[in-house]
Amino acid sequence: MKHTGIEAIDNSTAKWVLGSDEVGYGAWAGSLLVCSVLLPRTFNEPGIADSKTLSPTRRRTAYDRWTKTTPVTYKLVEFTSQQIDEIGVGEALIQAHRKALEALLPKAGPSCLIVVDGFQHGTSSLGIPGSIGLPKADNLIPAVSLASIIAKVTRDDMMVQAAQVYPGYGFAKHVGYGTREHAEALKKLGPCPIHRRSYQPIKDLLENA
Repeated sequence: MKHTGIEAIDNSTAKWVLGSDEVGYGAWAGSLLVCSVLLPRTFNEPGIADSKTLSPTRRRTAYDRWTKTTPVTYKLVEFTSQQIDEIGVGEALIQAHRKALEALLPKAGPSCLIVVDGFQHGTSSLGIPGSIGLPKADNLIPAVSLASIIAKVTRDDMMVQAAQVYPGYGFAKHVGYGTREHAEALKKLGPCPIHRRSYQPIKDLLENA
């Protein structure tokens, strides 16, 4: 692990690190995914970094190695666009992190450092005692980095599949995020079933239809 400046992390002697990260929070379409990964604190392997800093090829290589060839312990939790519209993306994020972490806590045992990407104002809303929120944790904590990779590759694959079901939106390229191409497709085609109707500009399109 890299130095974080947080004493509880940098001075930890925990045997295990349980890291959690999300992907898809700000997307206009598609699901929100949270992944939690359990790794030994001494884990230090090349090719593990924030998924946003890796090329698609490097992400796929890491994903295949750590989920197939040498699988690590991880848990993915999905909240669909419909669920996000029902409870709000903030609540969906909290529930997803909680479910992913709770699924692995029994395997982690008592000697475990729990780090969640983001949550700079604290993780009390998660209801996971001892958990620490750390902005940029996906670039500092290997367990969080690997969680970000697994979540990113999984969601990208889901959006490539969505592009086949809902052609014309460019989902395989922008994976549901707000781009000019996506906005133009929305104006032309209107929203499809995986668009988040509580998000702009989908909400405006529906109100002005």
